[in-house]
Amino acid sequence: MSLVYRFTTLDDAYELLLEARGLPSVATSTRRVQRCVRACILLSWVALEEGLDDAVGLWNQEGQAFGPLPAPLKPRISAVLAALSRPPIDDAAFTTLRRVRNELTHPRASIDEPELAVEQAETTFEFCMSTLRALFPFRLDCEF
Repeated sequence: MSLVYRFTTLDDAYELLLEARGLPSVATSTRRVQRCVRACILLSWVALEEGLDDAVGLWNQEGQAFGPLPAPLKPRISAVLAALSRPPIDDAAFTTLRRVRNELTHPRASIDEPELAVEQAETTFEFCMSTLRALFPFRLDCEF
């Protein structure tokens, strides 16, 4: 029997991505597309952090010891991947995508809300999903 894990935050991020993709390119849908894109990006990162914590707990139950993990996300992911002998994350992609997330969660008052493309949400979702799959001891699925 194989185990399959799912996260509602990841499912929600994907649903919002699908909605953003499906909306027409007309002025009346611009605000809705932007909401879906922003929410997809934020939920993708939430799912990655949630999944990382769950993966560490599951690996610990399997007898894998990690020792003390760093608090910041990138070093924590890197430490877990290294302990599992998995390929490292793409540092440039992480930095670029995390910057977008940080601009959303820590907006500067002097700058207008960023205009984001659906492709940014797609790239973020795919990065977070592939990183989660690399971290997880069991198959990870997302509802399509």
